[in-house]
Amino acid sequence: MKTAEDFLRAIERRAKLFAPSATATFRANKELCSWVLDPLARWADAAYGEKAFDDAALGYAKYCLGVAQAQQIYERAGKYTPEAMPEIVAGVYEDEGYMVPYMWAAILIYAFWPSMIAHIALFRDEFLRRLPANATVLELACGHGVLSLLAAEERPDIRVTGLDISPPAIAVATRLLAASGHGDRVSFQVADALRNANAGQATTYQGIISAMLAEHLPTPKPLFDSLGAQIAPQGRVFFSTALESAQRDHVFEFHRESEPLRMAEDAGLRLLRLVSDASATPPHARFQPRATAMVLQAR
Repeated sequence: MKTAEDFLRAIERRAKLFAPSATATFRANKELCSWVLDPLARWADAAYGEKAFDDAALGYAKYCLGVAQAQQIYERAGKYTPEAMPEIVAGVYEDEGYMVPYMWAAILIYAFWPSMIAHIALFRDEFLRRLPANATVLELACGHGVLSLLAAEERPDIRVTGLDISPPAIAVATRLLAASGHGDRVSFQVADALRNANAGQATTYQGIISAMLAEHLPTPKPLFDSLGAQIAPQGRVFFSTALESAQRDHVFEFHRESEPLRMAEDAGLRLLRLVSDASATPPHARFQPRATAMVLQAR
């Protein structure tokens, strides 16, 4: 049976430059990282076969190099320099050749980047394990779908719906879902996650996941309005975003942890827990890339 170790071996084979840091992060946080990667390894092998691990490692290497290059441009320009939204949608979210490797990388960073480890603990311990019995959960911009599938794996009583505007991402999510055995409680569909909620057609959920979405939007206010409109009383929101961390499709630039928190509060949410960890940067860098996550509740 495939395990997290198969991803590490693939990183050592196909992404050697990044293997020492990935291995060190995994070994220092083995229980949490295995919680993510052990089931993913089973699902990936069943859905895609042995080749999935090398593909994931190559996608991870490409992603890490792209992030480093984007950060260098950010340092020189002093601001994010994204493409226009139509070009991002066509060249990123609808491009299978770009999105599939991106999707593998987008889940591996949870286990291999030190700045993301606390997100795993927050997601599992303060969000999933504290949802009410038989909760209904919505994931906005679910991408690869792995957070939704991990939610179903951890909580056999809940039902999860994942939405994303990217057909290639939903194709990956659907294939992993078929391998996971959670098809009776998890569903994925191509949809604009914000459109119905912000058109006054919101359904309420006991849990909402919005992981690394806000920075991809021209303005995050509609996202926070959607979270406020769709979360049930005493329900929980898992929200995360990138601060001062440039990528090709990062559009909205957060500089302080207080900025997304204030937007959440303005939308009628209150903070229960916040974590924020930094990535390594050169000594004289102007910007400090961070990954911030919060558990929120309706006021």
